[in-house]
Amino acid sequence: MLSRMLDRERAKRLAEEALRVSPADETEVSVAVLEQELNRFTADHPVQNLVRGLARVSVRVRVDGHEGKASTGTVTPEAVRRTVERAVLAAKRTPRVAGEVLPMAGQQQYRLRGRSPVAPDPRATADSVAAMTSACRAEGCTAAGIQSSENELRLVMNSRGLEVADLDTRTEVSLTAFKDDGAGWSTGLASGRGEIDETRIAADAVRKAVTSRGARPVDPGAYTVILEPSAVASLLLFAAYKGFGAQQVEDGSSFLAGKLGRRVLGENVTISDDVHDPRTVGHTFDGEGVPRVPVRLIDGGVAAGLVHDRDTARRFGCASTGHATPQPSASGPLAANLVLSPGAARAEDLLRGVDRGILVTQFHYTNMVEPTQLTLTGMTRNGTFLVERGEVTRPVRNMRFTQSLVDALNRVSGLGGDARLASALFGGYVVVPSLRIDGFRFSSGTDF
Repeated sequence: MLSRMLDRERAKRLAEEALRVSPADETEVSVAVLEQELNRFTADHPVQNLVRGLARVSVRVRVDGHEGKASTGTVTPEAVRRTVERAVLAAKRTPRVAGEVLPMAGQQQYRLRGRSPVAPDPRATADSVAAMTSACRAEGCTAAGIQSSENELRLVMNSRGLEVADLDTRTEVSLTAFKDDGAGWSTGLASGRGEIDETRIAADAVRKAVTSRGARPVDPGAYTVILEPSAVASLLLFAAYKGFGAQQVEDGSSFLAGKLGRRVLGENVTISDDVHDPRTVGHTFDGEGVPRVPVRLIDGGVAAGLVHDRDTARRFGCASTGHATPQPSASGPLAANLVLSPGAARAEDLLRGVDRGILVTQFHYTNMVEPTQLTLTGMTRNGTFLVERGEVTRPVRNMRFTQSLVDALNRVSGLGGDARLASALFGGYVVVPSLRIDGFRFSSGTDF
């Protein structure tokens, strides 16, 4: 569909047209094209099939010290020319930009993904759904889930000679199995369909649905928890949004403010932002067209680095790490490809030695309570189990937690060797292993 809607060459021609007609002192053109295929299924049949394409052209201009931006979802030369006119008009009507204004970035050197689009494949989708629903049926479970794929083309060009375009791809399979009052969930994420193991996903979801029946409550309080990668992702993504950006440190809203070079997390915790890790997804350049570079953020528990855009890099006296959001932006640079270094522990190793704890498959409704300690709240879901004397003994009802992520990552007592790409219900991607954390605080129980 990219070829029918807006391929790379057409996107480039639209950007060139915007640059050609712009009277501004500086002009930047960004083109984003998203092709999405989604299949929702339940029991033995699909309930929703969706294929859609979205495209947007954004134009940012500078005119005599003023800056303006406009965008359009109509991807024709005429619409792009009108968008340039609106951006220039917006610039003229806004106050002059205060302080020193960096010129737009010039030509750059890139290491691109160069991926091929994930093509719609109805037969492969049908076979995959059939395999997962059959596995559920064989154990008396009802299945519900999604399969999705995305192709995202992004192009940035400006009047100073910067030009970059690349295609990123993402695929996901998510399955929930239900049996009586039990539910189990599993998922797979990757850059392409062939990298996802639906057999493993179905077996995992079914096993948890069968074994989570008849859940009973446990008292709220502090427990040793074993968090599977998806649960870890639901927590760590908040550090990406509100923790590792240089502007957040500068304005004091980050847990790293005033602590660079000091130990802030456990000595066994190392976190990087590395878009070139082969398990990651996402574009290898930022909203200004600057290449992303790997950054060691936490090194053995020590606050070792931050992500920068060109503006914060100027203020800190360093180089941009390529983490700008589309400009102008109030948020500053944001981490985009967090990788939490794994250990070597197997699942049974993480359980061993736990006298009484909780195994968590997934968190949902996770939200931030307070940013400077990354205090979060949320609930367990789709497979929560009591661990006693090193073994999973029974299912427990879901529980709500209220917990500082900073405190939790100071009490990591085990790191799994199962690091993989994971996400959360609110979006974003990280590469994380399972974690065993001592003293994780559950604030209340539920009736389900």
